[in-house]
Amino acid sequence: MATKIVNNKIPRFLKLLYIVTSILVAYALAIENINLEFAIKLVALFSLSFLYLETTLKVNHWYVMILLFSIISDSLFIFDAFYYPALGFLILNRFLYIVIIRRTIFPYPPKVLLLYSIPFLLTFLMIYFLIYEYLLDIQLSAFILGVVSVFLVLFTYLNFLYKNNKRSKYFFLGTTLMPFADVLTAIANYIDSHLFYVVIYHFMYYIARYYIYKAMIMNKNKY
Repeated sequence: MATKIVNNKIPRFLKLLYIVTSILVAYALAIENINLEFAIKLVALFSLSFLYLETTLKVNHWYVMILLFSIISDSLFIFDAFYYPALGFLILNRFLYIVIIRRTIFPYPPKVLLLYSIPFLLTFLMIYFLIYEYLLDIQLSAFILGVVSVFLVLFTYLNFLYKNNKRSKYFFLGTTLMPFADVLTAIANYIDSHLFYVVIYHFMYYIARYYIYKAMIMNKNKY
């Protein structure tokens, strides 16, 4: 089994840095300081990226790409002029998570996959049509993001049912939090722009990313 000698002080510092910056984002949002928000988000995501590289036994290059695209999308979302490219990177990230978890569906026959997908699709369609009229010019992008997210959650759910271990649980929790954060983001941006919603969905994204990070560093043979 692969082993890696790690200086424990470095991961502890990076983990603390990620937690602190995740909390400080709320302060930047409260005072509406775009430059501070930009800097804090960069530090948070870079700290998570370096934390992963410092603690993983084997680097997953798809996940490294996800971390890179997360840095880009979070940075672009701060500025209204780059909203659509940021949304594109977000959709790409969800698709890359599916690439990582794609082998999940192999133990299941198509009929079972179809059966399990029904409640996920119905839930998405119900939420989508409830907020459809408010989405204005991002209706198609929101639909694509929603569909990709549905299949991502479905695959991680099936993976959790099949393996029922800590690794699959963390991945499922992380990928489930993200779509709920997406819905809250849409509400905050297009229906009710309350600071409370903005802070909560930011926290949800950071918690989701940390859960997924925990899943990615676990030895799949052990957990």
